[in-house]
Amino acid sequence: MTTLPHQPDWFLHAHLAATLDERLSILRQPPEHILLAAADGNESYRLLKMRYPHAQFQEFDSRDTYLQAAQAIRKTKLSWWQKLNGNLPAQTISDQLPGNQDADMVWSNLGLIHQADPIAVIKNWAEALQPDGLLFFSHFGPDTLKEVLTLWRAEGIVVKTPRLLDMHDLGDMLYQHGFYDPVMDMNMLTLQYTRAERFIDDMRTAGLWQSLQFDNEIDAIRILAKAWQDNDIHNVTLELVYGHGIKKQVLPDNAAPIQFYSSSSTKTSVS
Repeated sequence: MTTLPHQPDWFLHAHLAATLDERLSILRQPPEHILLAAADGNESYRLLKMRYPHAQFQEFDSRDTYLQAAQAIRKTKLSWWQKLNGNLPAQTISDQLPGNQDADMVWSNLGLIHQADPIAVIKNWAEALQPDGLLFFSHFGPDTLKEVLTLWRAEGIVVKTPRLLDMHDLGDMLYQHGFYDPVMDMNMLTLQYTRAERFIDDMRTAGLWQSLQFDNEIDAIRILAKAWQDNDIHNVTLELVYGHGIKKQVLPDNAAPIQFYSSSSTKTSVS
């Protein structure tokens, strides 16, 4: 069971959700059926519900504590009428989205970080979407926690980070497993902490700490605490990766789309 800190702070999810939400201004047709592939303390649902008030939402996450936290936040913000009508997104304790090609949008704010097989996840996202359905997601890149990783390795701690993925590799995975030319970008976020305990809590909330593979986690925490006590670490860097793509149409074998162009076009093609 994946646990959360006693009082989780969802500020990282909020930052990522807001950045992804800015990209939605280009959409002309509002989605009617949105799948939330990972709970994020209600940050994504709050923004998407304001933008698309008539959409139907479903939320999926194998981490039941994350689902419970998101629903608890929602319940504190509902009006009495909303509480009476149970106006909350349906939740499923699973990372597996329904593969019925029914959704208009899959939205995953840090949904990849706790899953071991990104290709299987991306294939599942594609299976859940209608042809030309939209995917929006966020993740952490390989330069994430570079100061902390350098410290640990200098102290002889072996730590692997297989789930920190380069945005170009992620783009290739999307293209090869169900999506038209994906759009990927990234930025760097620098955080300042005064206590190692708060840093670890925030990384646990983000799912990032659990993705690290230590040979000795207890020693890693001890070294981290000493580094903060000795003022050897001031800043922590996160590489934030954003992506979106359009679900490819899947045609039967030996079939191809027919394209028509207006007479004013300089290119005419029928295939």
